[in-house]
Amino acid sequence: MLAMLCLVAVLGTVQQPVEIQLASGGKSDYAIVIAQNASPSQRRAAEELQRFLQQMTDAQLPIVTDDPASLSQVRKAIALGDNRLLRESGVPVDWKALGDEGFAIIPQPPHLFIVGSPKRGTMYGVYSFLEDGLGCRWYSSKVSFVPRKRNLTIKISPRTEVPAFEYREPYFTDAWDKDWAARNRVNGTFPRLDESTGGKVSYGPFVHTFYALVPPDQYAKDHPEYYSLVKGVRDTQRGQLCLTNPDVLRIATETVKRWIREMPQATIFSVSQNDWTNPCECENCRRVVEEEGSQSGPILRFVNALAEEIEKEYPDKLIDTLAYWYTEDPPKYVRPRRNVRVRLAPIGACFAHPFGTCQQNMKQFQNLQAWARITDQLYIWHYTTNFAHYLMPFPNFDELERSLAIYRDNGVKGVFYQGNYSPGGGGEFNELRAWVLAKLMWNPDRHFWTLVDDFLQGYYGKAAPYIRRYIDLIHQPVREGKTDSEDRRAHVHIFDPPTAPYLRPELLEQAQKLFDSAEKAVRNEPEVLARVQHARLWVEYAQLAQRIGKWQVVGDQYVVGRDPETLRLRDTVLEKIRRFGITNVEEWSPVQKFIDRISAQDKQSYPVVTLQNGALRVDIVPALGGRIVRILPAGKGRNILTDAGSTPEAPADGGYEEYATREYRSIGWRDVFTVKMASPTQVLLELKLPSGLEILRTVSLIGDSAMLVVESTYRNSGQSPLKVSPRSHPEFACGEGARYTWRSVAGARGEQVVADFGYMELRQENLPDGEVVLQTRGMPTLRLRFPREEVEQVYLNWHAPAHRANIELFLPEKELKPGESVRLRWEMVVQ
Repeated sequence: MLAMLCLVAVLGTVQQPVEIQLASGGKSDYAIVIAQNASPSQRRAAEELQRFLQQMTDAQLPIVTDDPASLSQVRKAIALGDNRLLRESGVPVDWKALGDEGFAIIPQPPHLFIVGSPKRGTMYGVYSFLEDGLGCRWYSSKVSFVPRKRNLTIKISPRTEVPAFEYREPYFTDAWDKDWAARNRVNGTFPRLDESTGGKVSYGPFVHTFYALVPPDQYAKDHPEYYSLVKGVRDTQRGQLCLTNPDVLRIATETVKRWIREMPQATIFSVSQNDWTNPCECENCRRVVEEEGSQSGPILRFVNALAEEIEKEYPDKLIDTLAYWYTEDPPKYVRPRRNVRVRLAPIGACFAHPFGTCQQNMKQFQNLQAWARITDQLYIWHYTTNFAHYLMPFPNFDELERSLAIYRDNGVKGVFYQGNYSPGGGGEFNELRAWVLAKLMWNPDRHFWTLVDDFLQGYYGKAAPYIRRYIDLIHQPVREGKTDSEDRRAHVHIFDPPTAPYLRPELLEQAQKLFDSAEKAVRNEPEVLARVQHARLWVEYAQLAQRIGKWQVVGDQYVVGRDPETLRLRDTVLEKIRRFGITNVEEWSPVQKFIDRISAQDKQSYPVVTLQNGALRVDIVPALGGRIVRILPAGKGRNILTDAGSTPEAPADGGYEEYATREYRSIGWRDVFTVKMASPTQVLLELKLPSGLEILRTVSLIGDSAMLVVESTYRNSGQSPLKVSPRSHPEFACGEGARYTWRSVAGARGEQVVADFGYMELRQENLPDGEVVLQTRGMPTLRLRFPREEVEQVYLNWHAPAHRANIELFLPEKELKPGESVRLRWEMVVQ
């Protein structure tokens, strides 16, 4: 591999470490030499070397060019890049091996040569010399360390380094800082790098570009065939492209050519699926899927054809696409062209453990290996935060320790590590992860925990030992519990709730005590104390999230917890969010929504209607979409539905909800129903909408049995036709070992284990024959039954880390004339 190559047999007798005195008593005999035609990044390198040596030693080394007159005045030089002094010294350099970013540091007394390409290689060599040779550190855009040594003598050996990856991007807000990115040798598209830093690997449109390639607002009306056929309908809102349509290929190719003309500085252009599912099901697309054995087949054939056309006019440009979500499995036959980069995004993996070491990331590891067998130009989109809770502990350090070496060993060429990228940053260990990842992206063989300790010492000072113990503490649940026969370790996923098994309340309490000691250690250092207090916020947020989202039925009201400790945590978290300028606590929602939500929750309450017989208790909140929030089997005390979480939608979250169309959380989701009739075992709810749509929903308990029946009638009471496609959405709570079973209308037995997160769309011959069973260890068995002739699709949707498993029913779309109605009915037996 091309990481940390040693320079051998090219320097004659100068192979042993050479001692160089760079400064004595604040003065230096050395000058910095650059070529007269030095590039902007080489000039920057000279100025940075001059600046940091002066900060270290008080000596200001002059910067001179390599013209003969200037060189005649130089006795000792630190010579940068290709220049006259290098050539006259006869030092051989393999420029081709160094490429654009590699460098060699060559002591040749009395001179020191730092050589690399004029693009970024020389600049990176200077930063390596300052960091690895002289002890400088740039931990974040605001925190750095430059040692003070008025007398500076070093021993230096010749060495050559070439980065392990051609593309290196730690995607954190602070890592976008131009100086930080250049000094830590990352070259991704989002840092504010420019000509003075040698540019970067610049994307045109970055990702999810299908609708940008063939815009629906331009083509959908006249050419719906350009877009994916889904369940017999061309989806121009949340679909993909029809990738076997030659006109789609022609239009997309012309769009990419236009992008190249408009963004000539970009080196790579994304031709990639939208950020949802719904691939095309037309006959031609399905045939390709069947031939290739994967949904990646149509995409890669399409991208290859486009890339071939682009190469004819722009041979230096690359085309990027995704292997993500429904396209993560590689194809059987088609192979990426040489100008195509496939970005594998293992979104469903466990990120607690190195790939290939636990069952919850084994599939992703196997996909990595399979893609590596068909291309040596693979890129990776890796995830390294909780996108639903940026501030919550995310114990993934054991996985980070080995992931880049695994990628390097499988031939990966580029890496993008997505973290908390919101404008205010502030997520859990953002700066630590960005800095350590930058080092490992350059050389994956560096020792992970040595780097972590280096950062902690430089960033947290005297509090570092306590922060290190906190890191070990929060990783305990993901490390403990593995034997030869079973693996009971906690696993980590990117949308885990605050109730995730690794966020044990007792560990969070222990963490608070460690932060007491950490704050005490730096109480007289205000800047460092603020950093420690910021780190403590991550524990406080987790504790608050575990408490504030606990909506519960109290008497006849649906309310959230309001105890004094919860209110204290709330006030602490809100104060720190404001103080540290945090703009998002989750990926897609501004922080003000979170602030408003938790500030208002202690004032909110909703009336509850309760049904009860000898077997079940059912609690319904009419004002939240007629939501069933709780189903309690007699004597069990545990809700078989999920509870409302600390999400932007809470309290209209969890439990059972229903929609008038197949779109998620569409009409009826949180509209206010009224109670038309109620008895101890039955309630009739009504919703009248301005469109003329009326929904009548009956929720019933049958006798004293453990059977619940829900029946909704959707009626058009207006004057114009209305389209409806009712959808049920129950979120059932599940535990370890959960699985679905069913028998299809064709007589085949079906089974799906609830592991990781995923979904299954069961329709046509795969449609269950009127019943789906959900079994889970330590909980009641649920039998959900429905009239099969009325249901078009059963949608199984699960998220094991959140202990959730859905069984959703989709009715076919129907246009209701005035006075017409359609029924959605299901029943559930709890055993």
